[in-house]
Formats: sequence, structure tokens, C-alpha cells
Amino acid sequence: MAWEIVFLLVFAGFVWLLDRDIDPYPPPLPKSANPRREIGIVLLLWGMALGVNAVRLLIINPWFMKAAIQPALGEFVNLLLITLPFLALPLYLSLKIDGYTVADVGLTWKSRSTNVTIFALAFGTISGAVAFWTGETVVGVEALSAGALLLLVFNNAFLEEFFYRGVIQNRLERVFGQRMAILSAGFLFASTHVLLDFLVLAEEGGLAAVLVALLMQTLGGMLLGLIFVKTRTLWPGVVCHYLVNWIPSILNLLLAGNEKL
Repeated sequence: MAWEIVFLLVFAGFVWLLDRDIDPYPPPLPKSANPRREIGIVLLLWGMALGVNAVRLLIINPWFMKAAIQPALGEFVNLLLITLPFLALPLYLSLKIDGYTVADVGLTWKSRSTNVTIFALAFGTISGAVAFWTGETVVGVEALSAGALLLLVFNNAFLEEFFYRGVIQNRLERVFGQRMAILSAGFLFASTHVLLDFLVLAEEGGLAAVLVALLMQTLGGMLLGLIFVKTRTLWPGVVCHYLVNWIPSILNLLLAGNEKL
């Protein structure tokens, strides 16, 4: 528990630094003409995401393990399962129904802040390296195959950033403004992860472990939300998200390859 508290405080410090000291906020998105509809869509999408991830965690992934499915094949099957709810449906709602542009949901290469982009890359690299060195990782240290790690760029980092920042946070900003949208979307991001891991967390560390995990994931969502708002593009957050989660696995894969030489 001690490392979680330290990591929590450090994370909070980086969120504060990024919020206050690294470049100003851009102009806010225009207010929605129908805030209740925006909130309804956000909650519907969040509930759908929770349901899909629950099916994956409780049914599909255990079956993969029982059937000894290779990680790369498992991630390819996951890609087919999650592309519709996490990408296709939200993209259709945003672009076709509500008339957003691809740039509105962060699908642009143009960053509004070079400093925040550099921060995102540096934070992801350093955080992932520290996780590898300490063995205290966000996801795990298993040396996954190169194929699985490649698919996780899309399945994990891109889809989560698009869904939670490009769609959910985007809509919440049009209702609540920038800072409240970052906090709200960060909490929804965290609650999805923590609810799925609730029993494991509670068994290992009780209510304290659940609360610490919720705070840590919320801060992580807020950090990524700040990166998205200040750059207005998904890609710095995608890279940061991926490096934080998977640098330990990448390094362990490289070390395992060197040991075979």
C-alpha cells in the first residue's frame, strides 16, 4: 500500500503542474443546446462500456486462458468485439448525428501545445520505466508477444483515449466547462476500471485498496484529460497511455529475447 500512496501523491503533483503551469487552456468548446441529452448519451455510452468490459473480464478472457489462446490472437478477437461499442457507435453519434468534425473528437495530428505534447511523451516514458524498475505496474509486467503489444496500441490506448477523452469528455465540456469535464470524465474512466476489479481489490486490501485505486485511476484520467484539452488532439495522450501501461512488457520482451541469444 505504501507505494500506492507515494504514487498517488506524485500523480496528483503532476496533475496540478499540468493544470496550472504548462501552457494555458485553449478556448472552451461551445455550450450544448441540450445539456440533458449530452449527459444522457455520456451515461449510456459509459454503461455500455462497463457492460462490454464485464463480459470480456468475466466470460471471454477466462475462456481464452482455459483454451490457452495466444495473447496476440486474443487481442485480435478483442479488437473485433470492442471496435463497435468503443469506436464505431460513438463516432457515428458524434459525426453523423451531432455534426461534429473529426478534429472535434481529437482525430487530428495538429497539437495546440508543443509543451504539453513533450510532457505527455516524457511522462509516459518515465512512468513506464519506473514501473518496470519497481515492478509496481498499472497493468502487468508479462512479456507479451510483439503482435499482442502492437494490437494493444489500438485495443487499449487508442480506443480508451478516443472513447473517454474524444467523446465523453468532449460532450461533458459542452455541459460543465473544461475543468469539471476533466474531473467527471476522469471519474467515469476510473470507475469503469475499479468496478471491474472491485472484488480482487477488496479481497487483497479491503476498502482502502478500492479507494486508493479509484483515486489513482481518476488522477490518471484527469492527467490524460488535461493532455487532450490542452493539445486538442488524441495522439499525445494515446502515446502517453500506451507507454505507462506497456513499457514494462516491452522491456521484458526485449530482455527475454536477449537471454535466448
